[in-house]
Amino acid sequence: MKKRKKVGLALGSGGFRGFAHIGVLKVLRENDIKIDYISGSSIGSLIAAYYSLNKEVDTLLDKVNSLGKRNIFQFIDKSSYKGILSQNKISKHLEPIFGQAKFSDCKIPLQIVSTNLKNGETMVFKSGSIKLAVQASCAVPLIFNSIKHKNKILVDGALVEPLPINILKTAGADVVIASNIYHKHEFNDKRFNLAHIALRSVRILLYNYTQQKAKDADIHINPDVSKQVIEAGLKAVFSKKLALEAISIGEKHTKANLKEIKKMI
Repeated sequence: MKKRKKVGLALGSGGFRGFAHIGVLKVLRENDIKIDYISGSSIGSLIAAYYSLNKEVDTLLDKVNSLGKRNIFQFIDKSSYKGILSQNKISKHLEPIFGQAKFSDCKIPLQIVSTNLKNGETMVFKSGSIKLAVQASCAVPLIFNSIKHKNKILVDGALVEPLPINILKTAGADVVIASNIYHKHEFNDKRFNLAHIALRSVRILLYNYTQQKAKDADIHINPDVSKQVIEAGLKAVFSKKLALEAISIGEKHTKANLKEIKKMI
């Protein structure tokens, strides 16, 4: 009898695009693709953490959507010069999702990456508070306040590991599936004012970096949520309509890779 290979799943950064990760996980679960190790960066850390604790993501959309019903601007911290959005307020709203859960509570071994702003090195969370790790991994510089933890100043994991694949191999994964949510079709947007140029410059860096990182994966799933990203603004970032579309796209791209996934494991 063929021995089953251990499977690792890396969920990449990408903000609103992260809803596509839910679709990826739904299809893997529906097809009995067991995940032995899981990692996440930025928004990918939130999805990975939820799945590692619950082994399902069906209930996550409603929880995230209820978080955003009042508008993202509720998180603004006018008193801070380190970031626009308050980590204290975000922590309060993440409480219903993660509570006091710790890495030791996970049903699937979980690793979350963040960036130490002091030295530019990768910080990998494997223990302690999951909520803290997710906050640190999602702390986009200048947008979110940074997280102070163990003499480190922690910000968005996307700066160093937008697609955390190799830590899964080190953990023991034989096959790594990467869900990469940066897609070249985002560059079809023809708006070129100052804000769009700045945002596109960051997207170009992340797109090219994740394409290179994806080469380390055995299976590369690359959901195309470009249309939804272009459509979503700050007010639409928690739109259930766009989120459901992104989930559906994640499902579609995962189904297209199922034959190869089953062959690999």
